Order: sequence, then C-alpha cells, then structure tokens
Amino acid sequence: MIWMASQGKQRISSVENALKILKSFSMDEPELGVSEIAEKLNIGKSTAHRLLTSLASEGFVYKDINTNHYSLGASILTLTSIVSSQLKILNEATPVLNVLTEETGENSHISILEGTEIIYLQKIECTYPSKKEYTHIGRRNPVYCTSPGQAILAFEDEEVIEKICSQPFKKYGPNTITSPEQLKEKLLKIKKEGYAVCNQEFQKGIIGIGAPIFNEHNKVVAAVNITGSTKRINSINIKQLIKKVVNAGERISELIKQRKTKQLFGNDD
Repeated sequence: MIWMASQGKQRISSVENALKILKSFSMDEPELGVSEIAEKLNIGKSTAHRLLTSLASEGFVYKDINTNHYSLGASILTLTSIVSSQLKILNEATPVLNVLTEETGENSHISILEGTEIIYLQKIECTYPSKKEYTHIGRRNPVYCTSPGQAILAFEDEEVIEKICSQPFKKYGPNTITSPEQLKEKLLKIKKEGYAVCNQEFQKGIIGIGAPIFNEHNKVVAAVNITGSTKRINSINIKQLIKKVVNAGERISELIKQRKTKQLFGNDD
C-alpha cells in the first residue's frame, strides 16, 4: 500500500511538472532548452528531458533538431481553439474593445486573474503602438501593479486579496506599490469608484486605466483596460478616458448577462 501511494504521488508530481512546462512558454520566451526549463521548475535536467519527451510524443511540444530547443506544439493549438470558442467574455468583449481603441486612441485589453498574475486574453492595438508596452495576448503580468489586476482584485473575495498581499511585492515602475497596506487602501478606493488607474506602477512612462467586468451573478470575472504614454494620457483627458473605460466594462458585463439570459430561455443564436 505504501508503494502504491508513493507511485501515485510521483504520477501527480509528473503531471504538475508537465503542466508547469507548458506554462513556461510565452510570447517573450517561445523557445526553451532543457536546462532553462529545469532551472525554471527547479527540477533535474533528466526529469525535464523525460517530461519533454513525453509531451513531444503527444504533440504538445515540438523539438527543433537543429537547436535542441522546444516550443509549443500543434496539440496546444487545437486546445486553444476549443478554449477560445468557449470564452464568452471574448465573444462579447472584442467588438467593444474595437470601439474603445477607436474612441481613446490607445491599446485596449481584456484580462483575467490566474493566481497572482493577470493574463491578457485579447488586445486591440492603436494606430501608434509602443514597443515599450509589455502587453500582448497570453502575456502574464503582476496583479498588484497593473490596472486590470487592481480592477479585478478590488472586487475579489477577501481571501484572494490576502493571498496576493502575502506575496513579496517587486518594484517594477517608479510608482509601484510595495506595501500590502497601501494596496488594500487603494483597492477600497477602486471598489468605491469603479475603476483603477496605474500611473507608472508597472512601467515607467505608461499609464493604465482599468475597469471590472462582471458575470450574471455579479461576480468579477475579468477586466477591460487601456494603456498609453504619460505624454498622451494626462490631467487634461484622463477623466474622459476613465469614463470610456468604465462604460466599456459595463457594456461587456451587460452583454455577458444578456447572453446568459438567452441561453436560459433557449434563445441563444
């Protein structure tokens, strides 16, 4: 029995590490070597190689025989298409994002919370995108110093907020909040006002404005935000931009609720 329990734990550990390997790839690091993956996961190179070989056999990763580096495989694309088709947030949000970018002239995004990070599900680029803005579909950024992260966190349960606040706060931009007490104070303000503004908290020279998105149960499920240079988003136009972002969040929330109502009454086309 002890041997069987040990085997079971090993299998669970292998599954967890395999999933962590898949999550290690990103737009910033689309290709990784065995050593890099082993270091990221804090596992042995032989273990990393074994897991990568198994993932490659199922098409979840691809090995470049010239560089011996790995990248995500075709099987991931299949799963991605399935997930995308099921994400009602994107179905409702994308047209609203297009309008938001057109009206504000800034990049707009939809993000969700996963653990201590936000993930960008969608991005509509403005006519003058900046390479300095660290936002793209699939990218993960910290929750505590980004406008979508704060917009979501402010409406989350207390235990979620406490979990975030229990983690160390790395300083990214000149105005990054590094104190849990200061973050909690700001979150209360965001919850009262209905929007978050991050002025150079994550990146120097970049301002983000975020607003929450709610589902049919009035639970926060995502956030909409815009990002732009401090030269373009300033004291002259920020109030107007805030209003447009908040309106976008309310519009997407309403569309999600309407779609759910149609589904309940069998009228979803």
